[in-house]
Amino acid sequence: MKKPTLIEIHTESIMDAAEELFEEKGYYATSIDDIAYSTGISKSTLYVYFKSKQMIWDSIVCKYMKLLLETAKKAAESKGSFEDRYYKLCFDLEEQFEAHPLFYKGTLGKISMDMENELYKKIYETGEEINEAIAVFIRSGIEEGAVRKDLDIYPAVIMMWSSISGIISMAIDKEEYLCTRYKMSRQDYLKQAFRMLLEGVV
Repeated sequence: MKKPTLIEIHTESIMDAAEELFEEKGYYATSIDDIAYSTGISKSTLYVYFKSKQMIWDSIVCKYMKLLLETAKKAAESKGSFEDRYYKLCFDLEEQFEAHPLFYKGTLGKISMDMENELYKKIYETGEEINEAIAVFIRSGIEEGAVRKDLDIYPAVIMMWSSISGIISMAIDKEEYLCTRYKMSRQDYLKQAFRMLLEGVV
C-alpha cells in the first residue's frame, strides 16, 4: 500500500477537523481560525492547502461523493436478487448518513458546474459515475424481471437516490417523533418506507 504523503496527511487532517466543526457549529458559524486551531496549524499554513473555507467544504463533498460511489457499486455488484441488493444499498447508505451527519447536505446540495475548476470537475464526474452505477443496478432489476420494463432509467436513477436519501434523513431527524407519535423505531420506519419506494418501481 502506498504511504500517504505529508501533503495528503495535512489535507486529510484539515478536512477532518473542518467536518467535525461544520457538524457541531454549522458551516457559517465555523471560521478558518477555528479550523486552523482545531488542526493545530497556523492559518497561513492552512491556506497553503486550501484557498478558502468553501474549498474545504467542497473537498469534503468530493469525499462524500466517492463514498457514495463505492456504496452504489458495492450494492450493484453484490450477489443476490435485485430486492436483496436494493435493501443492501438502502441500509449501507444509512450507515454513511450515520457516520457523516452532513452527508445528505453534501451529496444533494447545490454543486458548482464550473468545469474549469478541477475539484468541481471531479465532483461532477464522480456524480456521473454514481448515476451510471445505479443505472446498471436498475437495468439488472429489469433483466431479472423485478423492475418494470417501461421504466425511464435515468430519471428513475435521480428519483431513487433522492428518495432513499430523503427517507434516511427523515428517519434520523424525526426518530424521536416517529417513536412517540407512531410507536415506530427508526429501523421499522426505514423498512416500511424502503418497501413502499421499491413497490413504485416493480
